[in-house]
Amino acid sequence: MSSTPTEATDRGWVGRRVRWALVCAAAAALVSGCASSGALKAGTSAEQQQDWDQAVIEYTKAVRQDPGDKLARLSLERAKLRASQVHFTKGRRLASLGKLEEALVELQMAQQFAPASTEIDDAVRETRNQLRARVPVVREGKTQLE
Repeated sequence: MSSTPTEATDRGWVGRRVRWALVCAAAAALVSGCASSGALKAGTSAEQQQDWDQAVIEYTKAVRQDPGDKLARLSLERAKLRASQVHFTKGRRLASLGKLEEALVELQMAQQFAPASTEIDDAVRETRNQLRARVPVVREGKTQLE
């Protein structure tokens, strides 16, 4: 079977397009892998500096870029746990100092990282109740609410 010059040219052109598409796909996969690897490295660096919030951000990027990456998923869970512990501890400390608004912010951050924690939920609830129960400040014979 011989082919006409037009058919050979068409096949050559199609072959070049297929090769070009494969090269582009491979480059995209490589770049994606590098981006995921970069996010993992940044997450590890943040962990080493004990910047748990940044570690969560970086590991979240890595998981979004490669949802099947077990190391990234495990690292994300570890960073979330540590971030929740840090924010919970800071929130409890602030609450004990009477800085209830700041404590509530920290406790809510802990809650975001560990939504299943009943201990954190209880602390958030307790802090909110303390905020509601505060005696209003009296100035010139009137409370802040008047």
